[in-house]
Amino acid sequence: MNDDHLTASWPSACDPTSVAMDHVRLSYCYLDDGDVDAYRSLFAEPAAGRAPQADRSCRHLIYEVFGSGRRVAAIGRRLSQQPVAGERATDVHFVDVFTVADNGLLVDRMTFLSPPCC
Repeated sequence: MNDDHLTASWPSACDPTSVAMDHVRLSYCYLDDGDVDAYRSLFAEPAAGRAPQADRSCRHLIYEVFGSGRRVAAIGRRLSQQPVAGERATDVHFVDVFTVADNGLLVDRMTFLSPPCC
């Protein structure tokens, strides 16, 4: 039996999209740790200059990261760690879509948020 059709769709470890998927996973670790410099290192210039401010009041729970072509998407939930006094913590579901450069670095990020329902 020929198994070529089973492996043909799996990207190699050197594929820019595969590299970018690892970068996306790392980006949330760096954001959660407040390491903006490490976060910026995952982006191609000049996108690195648009990094968010360090915000240790939330954590990211990533459900899934997947990619196709020059795009990588992450689906997850941002968990509030320190709600404002008198308010309850609000968790927000999100989808981030990243554009990938030829070398696997991230070029930009679009974020889509789902507001809390209750």
